[in-house]
Amino acid sequence: MKTTLKMRIIISFIAMLLMSAPVWAEESKVHFHGYGELHYNDPTGGGFPDETKNSSLDMHRFVWGLSYDFSDKWTLHTEIDFEHAATELELEFAYVEYKSNAPVGFRAGVILMPVGPLNEFHEPPLFYSVERPYVQKFIIPTTWNEAGFGIFGESSVGLKYRLYVVGGLNAGGFSSKGIRDGRQLFIGDAKRPKDKDTNVTVNNADKFGGVGRLEYTGVPGLAVGVSYYNAAANGVADVSVSLWDVDLRYKIAGFDIALLSAESTVKGADKLIAQTVGEKQSGQYGEIAYHLNHLIKGMPDIVPFYRVEQFNTHESVPTGVTVDKKLDQEVTTYGLAYYPNPDIAFKVDQEQWSDASGRDADRTNVGIAYMF
Repeated sequence: MKTTLKMRIIISFIAMLLMSAPVWAEESKVHFHGYGELHYNDPTGGGFPDETKNSSLDMHRFVWGLSYDFSDKWTLHTEIDFEHAATELELEFAYVEYKSNAPVGFRAGVILMPVGPLNEFHEPPLFYSVERPYVQKFIIPTTWNEAGFGIFGESSVGLKYRLYVVGGLNAGGFSSKGIRDGRQLFIGDAKRPKDKDTNVTVNNADKFGGVGRLEYTGVPGLAVGVSYYNAAANGVADVSVSLWDVDLRYKIAGFDIALLSAESTVKGADKLIAQTVGEKQSGQYGEIAYHLNHLIKGMPDIVPFYRVEQFNTHESVPTGVTVDKKLDQEVTTYGLAYYPNPDIAFKVDQEQWSDASGRDADRTNVGIAYMF
């Protein structure tokens, strides 16, 4: 039944693309975009960090997106993610947007949360490693969307902002690994796929909150951002989540420097002792990369990079929960990204993992990434 439903969705989406082709040619109201990435992962740590000992090839993501211009001010934006060779379907976003020359625009629907620099703009050629930075997986649960509405805009001095009212996370999905599995799906009364940790009923809409992000881009090459989220959690009474991040990216003289720090707090984590949820989760990373074509004019864009991350989803725990030192982790990633075109990237890197319990492991990754 599930396979049949997925195939119907895929066939319907392809049919929609084909039927809309004349509209593209005649009126240019429909705009098609997307991205994808193929990964090869070769772990050597006996099951750590991904609980697998085997090398794997994974068509991790293939995303199709459509936008439609109702007018010069009103637009519809949508994306569907066919993950792991279309064995999993995810709605990335689907919202209507009003934008004019005024510094205030409006969005409503399923929207990407403006938390961190990667969640809204996560196309794989935009970062150098094969896998996304892990702080923006375990602390900031990228990719993270919620149903909501709000305003956005940009000033003439380089200040950008987003401010939304959104639905809360589902506390039933929280675990010792953080809040990531509390993200909700938008499929009626169905249940999200089960794994060994979660059995979460999706689409709970009892609790709401707010999220916002402010960015400054007024200096060439510099982007500084701060995000904040706070909302009551669905599913369990008197549980709420707050999350903040501060991030910086600076491009100068061929160098690309990125810094990020993030922290989330689960108020009422003592009500989730059976799930061993931490009261506080934190993480940070620093990355430096260099574009060799800045040094040697005319050569393709080859980018060596080096990143160090530290994150802990058991930074502090409620009474009755034992701190798990395996969740205090550090990852060093270094490698190369080759861009024959700005929208195509061939990547190779090495990850070195360790945790506070004394475990360590390595993993080699190779990837092909593209966006259009």
